[in-house]
Amino acid sequence: MQTLLLVALLGSLAAVFAAPAAKVKWCVKSEKELEKCVALAARAPAFTCVTKSNTIECIMAIKAGEADAITLDGGDIYTAGLNNYNLEPIIAEDYSTSSETCYYAVAVVKKGTTFGIKGLQGKKSCHTGVGKSAGWNIPVGTLVSMNLIQWSGVEDTSVEDAVSNFFSASCAPGSARGSKLCELCHGDCSWSHNEPYYGYAGAFQCLKDGAGDVAFVKHLTVPDSEKQDYELLCKDDTRAPIDDYRTCHLARAPAHAVVSRKDAQLADLIWNSLNSVQDFQLFSSENYAPSKNLMFKDSTVRLVRLPANTDSFLYLGAEYMSIVRSLKKEPASSASSAIKWCAVGHAETTKCDMWSINSLADGSTAIECQNATTVEECVKKIMRKEADAMAVDGGQVYTAGKCGLVPAMVEQYSGDLCSNPGGTASYYAVAVVKKSSGLTWEKLKGHRSCHTGLGKTAGWNIPMGQIHKQTQDCDFTKFFSSGCAPGSDPSSPFCSQCAGSGKTVGDESKCSASAEERYNGYAGAFR
Repeated sequence: MQTLLLVALLGSLAAVFAAPAAKVKWCVKSEKELEKCVALAARAPAFTCVTKSNTIECIMAIKAGEADAITLDGGDIYTAGLNNYNLEPIIAEDYSTSSETCYYAVAVVKKGTTFGIKGLQGKKSCHTGVGKSAGWNIPVGTLVSMNLIQWSGVEDTSVEDAVSNFFSASCAPGSARGSKLCELCHGDCSWSHNEPYYGYAGAFQCLKDGAGDVAFVKHLTVPDSEKQDYELLCKDDTRAPIDDYRTCHLARAPAHAVVSRKDAQLADLIWNSLNSVQDFQLFSSENYAPSKNLMFKDSTVRLVRLPANTDSFLYLGAEYMSIVRSLKKEPASSASSAIKWCAVGHAETTKCDMWSINSLADGSTAIECQNATTVEECVKKIMRKEADAMAVDGGQVYTAGKCGLVPAMVEQYSGDLCSNPGGTASYYAVAVVKKSSGLTWEKLKGHRSCHTGLGKTAGWNIPMGQIHKQTQDCDFTKFFSSGCAPGSDPSSPFCSQCAGSGKTVGDESKCSASAEERYNGYAGAFR
């Protein structure tokens, strides 16, 4: 009996001192959003709610660990990704069955008015909020790029002043109270639901109430029952029905996304917790009317998990980043005229450093070296303008192109062709085996493979493409028994044959897509 009591007591103590289950601390910005979050937490104990006054306070709370997640629009994702916050998007909203994580920024006007986009000067405008994608960054950037808003940069005047000089009055929540940009607002003009004209529904209500002449929102904002009363302004100065947003819009914008700290385990917890509440109406605010778009946009169909290496700049994309940068025109600086070359790994950095020294000695254009551990990190640096250029393989040119980078020059492997400026540079992708092996292309299945790197042209894309034509199966672990394809997941069979740097202790370079992996690249695959 005493033994049983002791066991029971120890079991109770274990329960008392056991670590509590991890919870997702969701940041909310209004009373109605808190109501929905509390209802979610009642259904799913994995969630708890943290209340802040506005988006910036939520971003700061997530950075500090006081909160874990919030859904943001593109403009706020840009802010959250800056170095002082360093958050990243982990889950995107999807608004259609085509799995396209984007939406269209549009300019909506009442049918019966006659002006086009070129006649907006002097009109009254409704914005979702300063710094928001569809409501500010894209429309203001578009009007600046079309030379409708005259703005030469921050050394002349702020972009807010330029906008207030263009429109006769506005409601742009988040602007300075008492300014023309707050003149049409009905509340405190704050960047929160305390302002009735904040957000998509608020900006549309501003137009509907007759306060403004144009509302800058996304393509799904106008209710189906009211579409016949409104039109879109097109960039060619024409108008179109609301449903013609694919051909009449200001720009495509990245979908709203859940952001959090850079923590893989936390990202898994958030994703799994959201997946566990399929029976909760995450994408509906009907029970909290008249509020809309609480926690998630009501137009969301489902959520899409983003790749682990996606940061804010990769997610937002080149087009959107160029719009944001156009609204942050900096004064002319005396920045170095040197070319900032991005080198991958220690060996490339060493060679780049020698190149940099020689460039100073011979009086040519100076080279400055930036370094990263992977090609993807270099692409990010170039997108952020922390670096200017790098040399990549053809497969990586495709990836870089998706990020808005362009090829500036190509390598030429024949001296005779260098004299012909119109000559095409190319090479042949081949499969090499030892003469004594007796292997042929038809007998490759089940053998081990050596690749220059995952996603490389000659080492992966072309051979695996040929194999896929035969097998119609993208799981190449069923074809090769094992191999070395630097850049693969460390647990993959395509890392098992990699050699690393050769260190006996603490070798973290095995299967890395850099010169530290002895089997990386052409020479490495042959080795």
